[in-house]
Amino acid sequence: MTKTVTKSGKLIIEKKGPVTRLTLNRPECHNALDRELSQELHDALRAVDIDRECRVMILTGAGNTFCTGDDIKEFNDWKPEDAEWQVRLYQQTVTILEKLVPVTIAAVDGVCTGGGLELTLSSDFVIATPRSRWGMPEINWDITPGWGGTAKIAKYAGRRKAKEWNLLGTLFSGAKAERYDLVNRLVEPDQLESEVERLTEIILSKHPQAVRCTKFFLDNGADLDYANVMAFEGAPQRVKFGQGIKDFVEKESRDKRRELLDGFWFD
Repeated sequence: MTKTVTKSGKLIIEKKGPVTRLTLNRPECHNALDRELSQELHDALRAVDIDRECRVMILTGAGNTFCTGDDIKEFNDWKPEDAEWQVRLYQQTVTILEKLVPVTIAAVDGVCTGGGLELTLSSDFVIATPRSRWGMPEINWDITPGWGGTAKIAKYAGRRKAKEWNLLGTLFSGAKAERYDLVNRLVEPDQLESEVERLTEIILSKHPQAVRCTKFFLDNGADLDYANVMAFEGAPQRVKFGQGIKDFVEKESRDKRRELLDGFWFD
């Protein structure tokens, strides 16, 4: 495994074979994204984007907390052009995250608000703890969400909850986040790491090209009409990725995949 700490010390990058982990490392302020960390996260995601070996990317935070989004303290020093540049950078960052070829997992403990919540909305899987706290509090600081927190929450949880959370700025629990489809699974804090590892192992057990194409279908077909979705899914190469069909018919080497899935998120 290779471990790199960025020049500022605010982002830890760990790479182990096909898995890359990015850890936001400002726990003293709930991993708020100041200008340095924002740029380093952006650059790290761009590096993952061109890393052909990477199959799973995990995003998490140091210090039993995830991310509060913008570092509000910096706003007092910003000029108008600074704000414009920063919002543009954030939007590019979540777009890169959302369109990554590797499967992305956000591991959330503690605070997950504002831009931190918006980062999870651009991830493929979100595993969180019951003690995690969620919210879109921007309106309390007289600003507005800038990285998709209005439209994306509405797509996941519906307009009613999107208006409640964005217009009131209230915090809500991890249980509510799971109930409204912002979270795949809630686990106790001491199980968060092992659950991420289990999910990663399951993803890596699949054929890489089958995973890539299926993720592409899901990401790009959701907003298309039915006929175009069927055109996506009807591509002839979809059954020529690996040995899966042969293994299924001849009952070879499928036991590992079944064992990994046995009871996993069954409820």
